[in-house]
Amino acid sequence: MDQKDEIKAKVDLVEIVSSYLPLKKAGRNFAGLCPFHQEKTPSFMVSAERQVFKCFGCGESGDVFTFLEKIEGWNFRESLEELANRVGIKLKKIAPSGRGQQKEKLVEINNLVSKFYSYILEKHALGERGRKYLKGRGIKDATWKKFGVGFAPAGWENTFKFLVKRRYNAADIANAGLIIAKQKRAGQEYFDRFRNRLMFPIRDSRGTILGFAGRLIDEGKSNEAPLRSKSFEGQAKYINSPQTPIFNKGSLLFGLDVARKAIRDKDEAVLVEGEFDVMSASQAGVENVVASKGTALTEQQVIILSRICENVILSFDEDVAGDAAARRGIELLDVAGLQVKVVRLGKYGPPRTASSGGADLSEAKYKDPDDFAQKDAVGFKKAIKSAENIYDYFIDSALNRYEAKSAEGKKKIGIEILPTLAKISDDLVRAHYINRLAKDLEIDVNVIAGAVEKKKVSEFADNRITFSQDSKKSLDIEKYFAALYLFQDEIYKQALNFVKPKDFANSEVQDFWKWLRDIIGNLKQPTTKKVIDKVPGNFKEFVDDLYLVNISPVFADREIWAHELAKIANRIKKAAIARKLAGISREIKDAQAKKEIKRIETLTKKFDQMSKTLKEESL
Repeated sequence: MDQKDEIKAKVDLVEIVSSYLPLKKAGRNFAGLCPFHQEKTPSFMVSAERQVFKCFGCGESGDVFTFLEKIEGWNFRESLEELANRVGIKLKKIAPSGRGQQKEKLVEINNLVSKFYSYILEKHALGERGRKYLKGRGIKDATWKKFGVGFAPAGWENTFKFLVKRRYNAADIANAGLIIAKQKRAGQEYFDRFRNRLMFPIRDSRGTILGFAGRLIDEGKSNEAPLRSKSFEGQAKYINSPQTPIFNKGSLLFGLDVARKAIRDKDEAVLVEGEFDVMSASQAGVENVVASKGTALTEQQVIILSRICENVILSFDEDVAGDAAARRGIELLDVAGLQVKVVRLGKYGPPRTASSGGADLSEAKYKDPDDFAQKDAVGFKKAIKSAENIYDYFIDSALNRYEAKSAEGKKKIGIEILPTLAKISDDLVRAHYINRLAKDLEIDVNVIAGAVEKKKVSEFADNRITFSQDSKKSLDIEKYFAALYLFQDEIYKQALNFVKPKDFANSEVQDFWKWLRDIIGNLKQPTTKKVIDKVPGNFKEFVDDLYLVNISPVFADREIWAHELAKIANRIKKAAIARKLAGISREIKDAQAKKEIKRIETLTKKFDQMSKTLKEESL
């Protein structure tokens, strides 16, 4: 047994997957919402027996190594190392593959450049502008050092020359996203992507630097000569590393490597938008804070959060209730089973003085979490502690934006809020907010409850996936039959005669059924386990798929199971006859075209006999 198989034998795929997403028992398998595409009804299946997974929605499938590679973006070696550490196996030294070597080199380049940027900011005269800027923003030295902040000085080739002197070639530096190719001019082929910018290394949860975000100092005032390209992105306030073999902005959260322990300890993550929000919050004593790099949360970011905590507090700059992208992110958090709360910055603004226009606190507002944490650290922590439930927030936001006393306002509020209430799974919580909305709109609670119920029924009708309908269609009725046959522990020999191999249209099912009949005929007291243990390599993936089919637990009753098996077998036989009839019909047309009278008579007789058989099968 090689080390891969040794590790695989000691690891439980169900346990690994459960650390990333909630799984529920579904017959002999486990089901959950697929982490690789957005869905509302679980189609992601995990087999404890076969130690494999498959999503019947997007098609992703594999074993524990495939799962980690896909969800973490690791290569095989990284997945192997992680699992080896979990089960206490010391790995033999293996030279990384070409792709692995490339990734290692990019990480190496990022680490080196990060040290270069940190040195410039901390000790070099060129970093004075960055140091002054951070001080002006209220960020202490210890804070920016904790997050590894650096400074990329102005100039076209500082980073490029630094790395070339250390024997890295232009192709590798460009592959890391640190330089940009340009039109040749006086022998120059590249320029630095990041210039005159504060540099924020973006790390994964293990602290590996995968890319950078750069904030322009004195944006719009650069003294550099303009490039020929009108699309030059260097003047943007923030730029990030481009997509690279190791960097994907949508799958990372800034500050996670620093905040991970605090998030686990508190079972809560405070989610903000930008790097300064994170640093100011951390400086104020809120350590469990990470940034999404914008309000449009991605599925991968939600997955990262869902596997380390159950509660998320949103502290964004804008009105997230009115932002479609933010609402989608909140829905993703909700679907992932996370409890979501919101800090409303507008409720905690500093008191206005007479000189600033009166004491109207309703308009007072900190512009963002960075501003709040810098000006009132104690208040910021109190605001997080008293963050309100997302449903209260949605209702309050709608009430603030629409006139609740007018019929038109009530209609707009209902359009926005009723679908949200319909999605609340807990009956008591849903009833609470139905009562609240009824009072706010001054409408009878039964009317609101009825409207929510209609939305709930509509949502169910739109999104349900029952195995007896949609799943059978997508899986193919023949594969369903084969999966159902293997569902019981005890082999049902009689069922082998329900259908013949030639009755199957799917050649894979046909070949498997032939093999199944042969192997069962050669076994004394055959059981499903004994049969599966003998599955040859060419059928392994096919059998894995059969095991992942979500067979209803009702078929644990052998009598119900046998009835279903017979019913599906009958459908397969009828489909086989229908295919034969279609073939004969084509032959008859061919004979008619050629005026072959005898052949027409023979085929017509055969067609009539087979039609009679089909009719009898249908009775």
